[in-house]
Formats: sequence, C-alpha cells, structure tokens
Amino acid sequence: MALLQWLREAIPLQTITPSFLFALILLLIVVLKHLSNSNSRRGKLNLPPSPSKLPIIGNLHQLGNLPHLSLGRLSAKFGPIIHLQLGEIPTVVVSSARLAKEVLKTHDLALSSRPRLFSAKYLFYNCTDIVFSPYGAYWRHIRKICILELLSAKRVQSYSFVREEEVARLVRRIGESFPGTTNLSKMLGFYGNDVLCRVAFGRCFSEEGEYDRHGFQKMFEEYQVLLGGFKMGDFFPSMEWIHTVTGNKSRLENTFRRFDCFFDELIEDHLNPKRKKEENIDLVDVLLDTQKNGALDMPLTMDNIKAVILVEAASRKGMGSKASIRL
Repeated sequence: MALLQWLREAIPLQTITPSFLFALILLLIVVLKHLSNSNSRRGKLNLPPSPSKLPIIGNLHQLGNLPHLSLGRLSAKFGPIIHLQLGEIPTVVVSSARLAKEVLKTHDLALSSRPRLFSAKYLFYNCTDIVFSPYGAYWRHIRKICILELLSAKRVQSYSFVREEEVARLVRRIGESFPGTTNLSKMLGFYGNDVLCRVAFGRCFSEEGEYDRHGFQKMFEEYQVLLGGFKMGDFFPSMEWIHTVTGNKSRLENTFRRFDCFFDELIEDHLNPKRKKEENIDLVDVLLDTQKNGALDMPLTMDNIKAVILVEAASRKGMGSKASIRL
C-alpha cells in the first residue's frame, strides 16, 4: 500500500499514456537486468543481514507510511544493523546506541556526507549549502562561518530585542482581534516570518502589504513539500527523467526562480551604499562582509551566499527534518 501511494505521488494518473507505459516497461526490463548483474557482484560483499526483497524496488515496499516504525520492526527481527536495497540505492540502517556512536562519532568523517537529493540540487544551488554539500574544504569553510558568525551565542543574544518586540506585537494583534474570531495560526505565522525576516534580512515584510507581495508562507510551504516526500530520482537515479514527464522538475525550477529573484533583490538592497545599516547587522550583511574580507583561497560566490541564506532561513523557521543544520 505504501508503495502504491508513493507511485501515485511520483506519477500523476493524467500523465500515464500507452506510449508512456510502453517506454516504462522497456526501461524496467533494462533496470531489472542491470540490478540482477549488480546483485550477483554484490553477493560477494560481506553485508549485514537483510530482509527478502522484490525485483527492481528492493525493500521499498517494507517501509510503510511511517518509515521509523517499519525500520524498528525490521531491526527487531534482523538485528541492530541491517542492509536494505531501496530501489537502486544500497542502504545500511543502524538502530542501537553503540552503532550510532560508531557512525556519528568514531567514523564521522567517512559517513558525514549526505546524498544529493534530486530536489536539493535545484533548491540549494547545486547543493552548495551547509546541509547537502559534501564533506570537504568547502563544507568546513561554510560550517566555520555559520558557527562563528551566524550561530554564536553572542549573535543569537544580540537579537533578543527582536523576539521581544515581535512577541509584544503578536499579543497586540490577538488583543485587537477581540471580540471577533482569532485566526491564531495565521498570527503565529506572521510572528515566525517577522522574526525570521528581521534577523535574516534586516526588514519586516508584514507591513505595507510586502508579506503578501513576496508570499513568504506559500514559498516556504512549497519548499517543504518539494524537499520532502517520495522522489523517484532519489531511489532510482537512472530514472530522474521521469520528473520532467510528471512536471516535478518544472515545479522545482519555478520555486527556485522565485527564491532566486527575491534573494537578488535582497542582496542588491544590502549592497546599496545609501542603505542605512542597523547596529545589529543581519545574516545577509554577515555573509556579504565575509565574501568581501574572506580568505582568497576559497571565496564565496553569490550563489553560495544565497544557498546559505535559504537553508538558514528554513532552519530558523523550523522546516523539515531533511533541512536540519548538519553541524
């Protein structure tokens, strides 16, 4: 059932035509032959225990709608370390504190990189942010900037007045809505966006209609949907072309362009020599200053800055486990 649900999300019914089905069947035959050859070679490896799997999809059908519970049941049956074949992606799952320490601490350098998700390649400027960029000199450079300049205790404390002012504004908005109906979800959304925008961008967009003009809430909701969920290309890299057929690729490109245009306006405004810089500089100021005065051996490009802005903004807004900061 879970597999059928994933396939419905990945391939809308209106896109299925006789020619599409014929091409898909041919592709599945090729993939099946490729996987059978791969499995014969992989049989020589000393892999952890693995549940039985189906051709092509491997163990995808065993994950269910709540993967963490499904993995818990599989681990209880096959042990604290198991091997799963998720489509074309071989995956090792650990479910004990001892093995988690081995992965996250003892062998962290070998296992610290994240897979390049199909959505992340489009949304995060070819994975040049701190979350999805591979471990290496660039990632260490970006991490150092984030820890010392963006997420230090001093920097966070310097914006306490922003949080206090926005909480006061939230309380005032709730009071002004009395005795009518209070849309608390919308007001909390305004609060979160206002704190985010003032800390990250140096401006409050909820006034003078700018909030609706930029459509922050819809942009971040679309971002969260596109980054999460089942993506065929993540489990079957050889079938990434299917996202073009389903329209998922154009949806990603459209969302990326909206963020990119907004960041262009934001950076242009911060580079304006006539702009009055506040005493508490924002995230964009910090990154632009770092670009200007940073190390010459690894300069930051504008795309790098935009990628960090996006993931920092999303993490401050608390969106999605896949976009959690990897520090």
